Amino acid sequence: MTTTLYLVAAMLVGLCASTQAAMLASMGRDKSPYEATWINMVAAIAGIALILVLRGIGGRSPLLAAPFDRFAVFAGIAVIAAVALAVSVRGLEPYFAITGFFALAYLLGIGYAAPKIGIALFLAGVTVGQLGGAMAYDHVGAFGNAIHSASALRVFGMGVVVAGALMVRLAH
Repeated sequence: MTTTLYLVAAMLVGLCASTQAAMLASMGRDKSPYEATWINMVAAIAGIALILVLRGIGGRSPLLAAPFDRFAVFAGIAVIAAVALAVSVRGLEPYFAITGFFALAYLLGIGYAAPKIGIALFLAGVTVGQLGGAMAYDHVGAFGNAIHSASALRVFGMGVVVAGALMVRLAH
């Protein structure tokens, strides 16, 4: 994968981060920041446990110390986390259950892309994607959040961030 493709992937990771932020803000408003954080973390645990189970089924056991070196342990964790998640999102829109999966995109993206293109360029791409997504979500009031229009000054600020990311890319 070329540097440009990794950079585009980093921007998509940033978009995931802004989606997660908008969803957390909405849950924080409807419940509280603590419950929103709980739901996010439980979803992330369920998601990574499921990924490790699928990798284990495919013959790639986790490279962790016992007992976490067996994917069956993660199957149990995934089930427990899924039940906890289902109970925790009661009273909210069901799609909030995926909030923590966006954290996985960020964490796994760092593990895959940052070693290839560098941490600075990866985070520059994430920042562009995150700010672009956040501006779009603010502009439409996504997930029931307050509307904050994409003013000319905000768009100019986004341009400055993109220019900064391009400078980091060109210096790469």
